[in-house]
Amino acid sequence: MARTKRSLTKEAKIDDYDYDDERDDSSRFGSSGGQLKLVAFDILARWPLLALGLVLGVLGAFYYLSKAPKIYQATATLLVVQKNTGSFSGMTNEGGLDPRTAEAFNTIAAHVKRASFLTKVATSEAVTGAEGLIPPQVNWFPAWSHQWLGGEAAPARDPAQLPASSLGGIIGAWTSVDIRRMTRLLDVTVSHPDPELASLLANTIATEYQKEIGAERTTGRSEASESLKLQATAAEGRLQAKENALANYLVATASLEKLEAKDAEFQELDRRYKALHPKHIDVTVALKDLRREFLSEFALVRQSQADVTYWKDNREELDNPDLDDLTRVQIARRLLTARATVLGSEIASQREVYNALLTQIDQLMATADNEKTEVTVSSLATVPGEPSSPKRPTVIAGGSFLGLFAGVALAFLLVKLDNKLHTVPQAEALTGLPVLATIRDIEIKILAGIIAKKGEGIAALPPAAQKWDPRFVFRPGLSETHYAEMFRILRASITLLGDENKRSVTLFSSALPGEGKTLVSCNFAIASAQQGKKTLLIDLDLRKPAVHKAFGLKRNDLKAGATELLAGKVTWQEAVTRDTGQENLTCIFSGVKAPNPGELLSSNTVADLLKMLEGEFEVIVIDSAPLLAVPDTRLIIPEVDNFCLVVRAEKTPKSAIRKAIDLLGDDGTEPAGIIVNGYQEKAGLLTRKYNYGSGYGGYGQYGKGYGYGSYGSYGSDDND
Repeated sequence: MARTKRSLTKEAKIDDYDYDDERDDSSRFGSSGGQLKLVAFDILARWPLLALGLVLGVLGAFYYLSKAPKIYQATATLLVVQKNTGSFSGMTNEGGLDPRTAEAFNTIAAHVKRASFLTKVATSEAVTGAEGLIPPQVNWFPAWSHQWLGGEAAPARDPAQLPASSLGGIIGAWTSVDIRRMTRLLDVTVSHPDPELASLLANTIATEYQKEIGAERTTGRSEASESLKLQATAAEGRLQAKENALANYLVATASLEKLEAKDAEFQELDRRYKALHPKHIDVTVALKDLRREFLSEFALVRQSQADVTYWKDNREELDNPDLDDLTRVQIARRLLTARATVLGSEIASQREVYNALLTQIDQLMATADNEKTEVTVSSLATVPGEPSSPKRPTVIAGGSFLGLFAGVALAFLLVKLDNKLHTVPQAEALTGLPVLATIRDIEIKILAGIIAKKGEGIAALPPAAQKWDPRFVFRPGLSETHYAEMFRILRASITLLGDENKRSVTLFSSALPGEGKTLVSCNFAIASAQQGKKTLLIDLDLRKPAVHKAFGLKRNDLKAGATELLAGKVTWQEAVTRDTGQENLTCIFSGVKAPNPGELLSSNTVADLLKMLEGEFEVIVIDSAPLLAVPDTRLIIPEVDNFCLVVRAEKTPKSAIRKAIDLLGDDGTEPAGIIVNGYQEKAGLLTRKYNYGSGYGGYGQYGKGYGYGSYGSYGSDDND
């Protein structure tokens, strides 16, 4: 809906402005669904890229099939047999495993693919004698390119020249071990370009693993038995040594018991008798003799080889020469008691270890003939007849999909990089505004050919019309062409915007210079005049006017125009040019160069002038300056009834259009509709509604200073 300052109260304008400020950007530039649909059509319209990607993908798939080696798969099957519950004795180095669990089967699968085992397979007689074990490398370049690129296919490598570990790693890359669900079977599958070698390797891995498991079982049991026996012998020796050491202490312990008994007797007599009493003297002598006897026995214990190491480490306390017999006895009693207690505890512990080892030996010998689990070869691999890969349908389908995807991705990238408008749906989706008309690119040669074909010469025109721009399409010989019909459609679209009596002032502008707004303004004005309506065309592009040029006039030859009229130097009757070459059409050209266009247009003069002219003319058409170059048009828009934005297909950047719409939104205004000028209709895969062009024209020097232009640069050197 156009903003009309003259027809709204102040309060209404404020309300309308608030509504425009709060509206969602999606309503201004189209819904997300519409944008996605438009992008989809943009991509489909570039169908040659999609077709090219699809063709290249299919060709690439066939080329891959011609170069890729055929791979054959051979499978040998291992069976895990369980005789009773318990640990998996065939893998003693792996720890106890219950073969009924998935963990055990996964462990066996990993055991098959371990590096040490595959190295053993690589050194087996069956593998070392195989010819062509390592296939030659594939040369992916075409044969005809060898003369420029070189790189003939490398010959097959000799396995004998490779280390066994490297060859085992290569075999491991060809091998997979899979567990069959709900069974005790493991499939050992080998992939190789040679079907016979694939079968040979699978069978070799299965048989070698069966042999290894049997050898590990026997060796593991024997090693375990010998290890237990050695541990038991060592434990028995340590037990006997401890018992011998404790036996040496028996004599000293008996002497110590006598001494302790005599000492108790001495303590009792010492309380009852004095030191000179015969009984006290006898027990004292006996006690001394027993002390000497105990110390003598204790000295022999310390010198015994059964526990000599211990007493070497505990000799300092007893070897002090200043000690008396009583002190020595006390120290010896304490050390002897402590050592005897420790030896007793160690003997008990060592006896438990020894008995446990004997039990383990008995258990191992008891189960020697009753193995719990073993791995056997269930079935050997046969030579495969058909290759497993590459699968022709899958490769072709994959190549087609990748090629088509690449084409879509490239088309999408071009759509995103394309910054120009090409179609009516693009314009509507970008701006969220209706397209009032599409103006095809008017080619002067085509118009001249039509006129010549109909025999209509320029001499048949009025003198003033003979100076017209050749792109004016309302002249003899052209009035019935589709070029003229486009402007009639524009005239009808603007008429349908509302009551003609209340929407008589129409302004044409553009985001940037060079989009054809002047040509659209002039042709629209002539179309209105030919309809019999009294029409006035005003050039308010005061910085770079072009209407007078379109009518074949020079600026210096004009007596007066809009500049003088807005400055109040002349009346509107003095500013108009009535001899335009078209009946009912009157023009007010720009006049002399205005030193201050912004001030002239920002005053109330424009509103007063339009109000006055509406009483004299039925249709008023205004050609104004580009929106982004200078702010002049934004000052005029609130004073008009119909504001139409002209965009040039294949040229106007989308960013410039968005910027212009945003600026108008900031002012609380928006165009009544869009006019797509320079539209190039092209035949294509889709309907014409979604056809595209490919123009990427520039827009001159504009794009600096204010928005996309500056006050000083726009129209500063125009004197025509």
